[in-house]
Amino acid sequence: MAIAKMKKVSLVAPVSCADGIIRVLQDVGVVEIEQTEIEPEEYSWCQLAEVREDLGKKQEELSRALTELKFCIDFFDRFERIKKNMIEQFAGGKVYLANSTFDDLGSRVEEAHTVYEECRRLDEELSTRSNEEARLLDNYNQLISWEWLDIPVSELAGNNRISIDLYKFPSRFYEDIVSEVKESCPRAYLAPGQSSESRHIPVIVICLSEDRDEVRQVLSARSILPELLPEVQGTPKDAIGTIDQRLSRIDQEVTELKEQAKGLLKERIKIYSVYDRVSLAFDRKALAAECPATRTAFLIEGWAPEDTLPALEKAVQSEYDLVHVEARDPFENENPPVILDNPASVEPFEAVTEVYGMPRPGTLDPSFAAMPFFFIFFGMALGDAGYGVILSVVCLLLLRKIKMAGTAKKLFKMMAICGAACVLVGAVTGSWFGDLFGIAPIWFSPLDNPLLMLGVSFALGLVQIYVGIGMKLYYNIRQGNLKEAIFDQGLWYPFLTGFLLLLGGSALGNPAMSEVGKWLAIIGAGGLIVTQGRAHKNIIKRLGTGILSLYDLTGYVSDILSYSRLLALGLASSVIAMVVNDMAKRFLSIRFVGWIPMLMILVIGHVFNLAINVIGSYVHSSRLQYVEFYGKFFEGGGRRFRPFNKKTKYIEIVEEGEA
Repeated sequence: MAIAKMKKVSLVAPVSCADGIIRVLQDVGVVEIEQTEIEPEEYSWCQLAEVREDLGKKQEELSRALTELKFCIDFFDRFERIKKNMIEQFAGGKVYLANSTFDDLGSRVEEAHTVYEECRRLDEELSTRSNEEARLLDNYNQLISWEWLDIPVSELAGNNRISIDLYKFPSRFYEDIVSEVKESCPRAYLAPGQSSESRHIPVIVICLSEDRDEVRQVLSARSILPELLPEVQGTPKDAIGTIDQRLSRIDQEVTELKEQAKGLLKERIKIYSVYDRVSLAFDRKALAAECPATRTAFLIEGWAPEDTLPALEKAVQSEYDLVHVEARDPFENENPPVILDNPASVEPFEAVTEVYGMPRPGTLDPSFAAMPFFFIFFGMALGDAGYGVILSVVCLLLLRKIKMAGTAKKLFKMMAICGAACVLVGAVTGSWFGDLFGIAPIWFSPLDNPLLMLGVSFALGLVQIYVGIGMKLYYNIRQGNLKEAIFDQGLWYPFLTGFLLLLGGSALGNPAMSEVGKWLAIIGAGGLIVTQGRAHKNIIKRLGTGILSLYDLTGYVSDILSYSRLLALGLASSVIAMVVNDMAKRFLSIRFVGWIPMLMILVIGHVFNLAINVIGSYVHSSRLQYVEFYGKFFEGGGRRFRPFNKKTKYIEIVEEGEA
């Protein structure tokens, strides 16, 4: 239950070595850079970007390169998006390359720029075709209703004497509209056409120029405005034919362009590599630009785990002689990052703590203490040996097939280990895919003796609560707060134990147990009443606070009762498994083919039961740690250690032979 010891690292070197030293820090990846507070008036400090005028220009070049590369990546995704399953998305889903391959592909910046120019050309060509297609389709939609007209579109504008307008009259009011126009302008000529659109009737209105305004006024009163046709050659029918031919050619051209674009997909890994390599260079330049510096030297400060300092100093000083590396313990007002440091067997269970939050520096890491409880609670909640075997095998296969890192890797390792807990509990309770094989329990069956299972759940919960109180007691002793350890944690042991013995003795009719419990409870309660109000000088407030502190007993009892969820979850998975088995076995009465639906129901039913109960077991086992256990001693507020390293977006760099 350790938190790695952190050191504040300061590195001073000549300005000329800045690029190389920052590259070494990125390669080593053990220092979290911290912005240094400087006093420029007193020490003539400035930012390295002011000393190295080329930094800003290089940052702009790298930023422009990243923009081009991101355009290529987005362009590729339009034609073939890389599909990732849920597990790959959770684990990161990057492409794994050996370091030498990554350096080789990532250095091909000029080739990547050529790919960008080709992607940009194809994108512009496709955009041009898309815009033209949209324009032609718009023209087509405007002309299709007037396909019956045998008048060239250019002649529909009329002349000084004759006005020609095109309208669409609502079908329901066609006769009324025609009558109104005729009544208002008897000399107007209206010629209806045919249209596939049933709601409107296309009409050409021809009148003298002096009557045009009067006709338009009548129609505008009904919100009918003249139709404006696009400028095209020939009749509407001729124009529609031309549009159809051009749309067909556009489809062919777009198909050819898309094939050319798909031909560039073979460059995707190269573009990924160049992007990440340029991104790493940009990160180095961004860090360099913010480093405090004088005209001759620059400074980098950050945090590093104590056990990594020798490797850090060796890596830097092996390449640069004029480098000074200094490390010190954190000051009281500083907040170093947190790294959990546990044995390999406990490390997977760090995922439980990392999901909850990091402990404050200098406090306790709960991972080691939580491990055995999470292990057994998960096994009790799922409670089936067959499910445990499947869970472990699936998690191990995923870990082998999919490269994972960080919390995701720890979580799947933890699930593989917890599968063994399910096998253990399932063997003890006789649950192998429910009652499918009829294997007798080694100890008892929760379905036959649920009260015993409930008692075991309460007993394990009580042990974990005692351990939680003990963790806080240990922390206070380690901090030198012996009085707080005895009064605030130590006195709860006799009081809580005595109370439980008193209840148990009464329930079991054991006077001796009740007597022992009574005196333990009296001793503990008396000590709590006397000590819990010690912060008050007034004797009445002191005793009142002490008496009120006994109310915390209800919280402890509530915590113990919360462990009954282990019984409920275990019974749920067992009962569902038995129901699935019963439904499946009924099909055996069908001769010859009954085994087919039986197997289908067994597979589907047990996979469903396993899936929902694995989630429930994880959630409730975690909840017991977070609320009933961590609440006794855990002090959050720590921040996760985030070193300056090779943070890539698309490529995961691995050792030779691991890709």
